[in-house]
Amino acid sequence: MIRPLRPDSKGFIRWLAGADIKKGQICVLTGGECVPAAEGVNSAVILGVAVEDCNDTETAILYSPRQQFEAEFYQGGSTDVATAALLGTDFDIYVDGAAGDGSGEGEMYLDLNDTTGPMLNLLGYDNVRRVGIFEFIESLLYT
Repeated sequence: MIRPLRPDSKGFIRWLAGADIKKGQICVLTGGECVPAAEGVNSAVILGVAVEDCNDTETAILYSPRQQFEAEFYQGGSTDVATAALLGTDFDIYVDGAAGDGSGEGEMYLDLNDTTGPMLNLLGYDNVRRVGIFEFIESLLYT
């Protein structure tokens, strides 16, 4: 699950959901609606991270994407922990399930094995908890 480091530091964003959304999913703009992000879509416009679960056609409440977030590392590739050499690197997410298909699945992780179609920039990490601290790539944010 994607979590803001300081959730009270920015206001919430509200947007019409175009699919079921699960708490902690990164949400992007598709056809004027908010939907969960898929992997490798670095051309998507990031709206924010879901504060709570939301059904299709309801109003999604999102954390502002203009802050730092924390996400668990995807465990299943050749790199399962971060190193200082990875700081400042842009990474993609790993989606477990079918995010964006309206099913409400799609747990999202920071994927240290994937720099193709990145949307996150690694700022810090905690290998004991297996989490990374990141910001979204500025050029992908809704303006």
